[in-house]
Amino acid sequence: MEMKKMNTNKRAPQRGAFLFFCICISILLWNCNSEGEKDKTVKNIVVKKPEDVNKTTLQSYQEILKKKSNDTLLIYDGDTLLAFPFFERLKRGKNILFFEKGKLTPLGDSVVYFVRNARHYGLYPQDYHARKLDTILPKTFDKASQSYYSGYIAQAEVLLTDAYLKFGAHVNKGRFNPDTALLEWKPTKLDTNWLSILKLGIDSNCVRRVFDSLEPRHEGYQFLKYAFLNYIRENETRNWDSVSFYNVKDTTVFLQQLKDRLTTTGDYVDSLKVNDSLKLAKALKKFQKRMNLDPDGKMGKYTRQALQLSKEHTIRQMEMALERWRWEPKKYPEKYAMVNIPSANIRVFEWWKKKKQDTLVLLSNVVVGKPETPTPLLQSKINYVIIYPYWNVPFKIAWEEILPAVKRDTNYLRRKNFEVIGANGEVVTNIGKLNWKKYNKEYLPIRFRQRIGDDNSLGVCKFNFNNKYGVYLHDTNSKRYFKTFYRYQSHGCIRLDKYYEMARFVIREDTLKLPYDTLDEWLKRPVQQKITPKKPLPIFVRYYTAQTDSNMNLRFFIDVYRRDEYMIKKLYRKD
Repeated sequence: MEMKKMNTNKRAPQRGAFLFFCICISILLWNCNSEGEKDKTVKNIVVKKPEDVNKTTLQSYQEILKKKSNDTLLIYDGDTLLAFPFFERLKRGKNILFFEKGKLTPLGDSVVYFVRNARHYGLYPQDYHARKLDTILPKTFDKASQSYYSGYIAQAEVLLTDAYLKFGAHVNKGRFNPDTALLEWKPTKLDTNWLSILKLGIDSNCVRRVFDSLEPRHEGYQFLKYAFLNYIRENETRNWDSVSFYNVKDTTVFLQQLKDRLTTTGDYVDSLKVNDSLKLAKALKKFQKRMNLDPDGKMGKYTRQALQLSKEHTIRQMEMALERWRWEPKKYPEKYAMVNIPSANIRVFEWWKKKKQDTLVLLSNVVVGKPETPTPLLQSKINYVIIYPYWNVPFKIAWEEILPAVKRDTNYLRRKNFEVIGANGEVVTNIGKLNWKKYNKEYLPIRFRQRIGDDNSLGVCKFNFNNKYGVYLHDTNSKRYFKTFYRYQSHGCIRLDKYYEMARFVIREDTLKLPYDTLDEWLKRPVQQKITPKKPLPIFVRYYTAQTDSNMNLRFFIDVYRRDEYMIKKLYRKD
């Protein structure tokens, strides 16, 4: 015990020394951090006379620019000012654009307005320094002492310059990489005249007209934006949260919560002279129709999912749709097909010269990929059509689905009309001699091909377009899904309901060489034919969970692949 006491006493001075060392380090780090905090802001020069403010503001502004790492990077107060490389080209020697004698100019007022109301364009105010500007701007002038603070004015000038340039870029081509859905800053993808247009906004002091001119001109975008603004205005005083389906032990409480939700969104009408349960069922069906769900009045999986969308999430969903429109080409071809995955349909458009607008010439339901086997987003051209195609089974489906079925019963191949193709491309006639037990994912020296005919999985018509994913548009022998709302059932290819109408449209300009009557005859006889159209039909596969219909009514679709959810998390990570 005595030995232990002696050791303890010896350690006491050591602990004291260590504690003193830690305190010294803490003070040193605090001082360094304090210096870092001071370095974040520019020294404020207090100015009494308005006529002197421009000069001192310019000094502070130049002090900020000295902090740049190089000609393309300026990090200020924790923010990377992405648009910095364009500052000089925008200002053309006039360094202070948004302030005059310490006060915001009309141009500055306009930019502040658009920053604060960025949501009117489906954009995120914090991307344009909204909070920092709201903090800094009140500090630029002190009413009590009638003093101007040039440091704050210079900071606001820098942030407004970055905001103006970035806003113009984002409204033009969006904020994400279309292929990866990652946030990016890539000025090379912008319209070549975007900076000239922004300069024009400064010269003419007409910011709204400039931003509007940088937006996509497509009707789909313009109609959606109009409906989006109406939605925000109409629901400004309405607020609803998602309906909770957890821990609701009291049915009465849940039904009241559901009724309140449907009343807020205008689906439940209390004036109907029927009992409350019928009114609630009718309101639920109305809600389901608006969300493009099966209007059965039942609380199914997807109805629950839709009811869990809050007002804020619905607005963000529309913002993602506006964002995707900015990725579209500036101009579409004269004829093209557009597949939208969330709505599971295809629309074919043709430019109508008389009205100078795209005209819808074909609308059809399609079946697209399951969430686990999604249909890819792409752009290509339908370059040929096969009447009575073979189905060459993809390797993944071959070993995951067909091989296990064959191992259980080789008659499966006969029932499903499959052929076995050997390594040299020959049809294996005696499949009983194959050693099926040895075959697996690592060793599968044969492939499967489904014979042509009405019971072929590709149906009687296949529309081929080049793409790296190996997907295509085709008819199907399983048509039951076309009549359901949940048409996300394929392995990735796109099954087409109105394949006949599509085939007629594709060959329309070739009817001298291939009359419609000939097409009809070919579709009756199970003999393979290949059609190469005179002009390939461009096809776009896209992902819009919010759209407007022909009457400009908003339509919503479930985020079946959770692409919106992913983008929203990236964009609103600060919130």
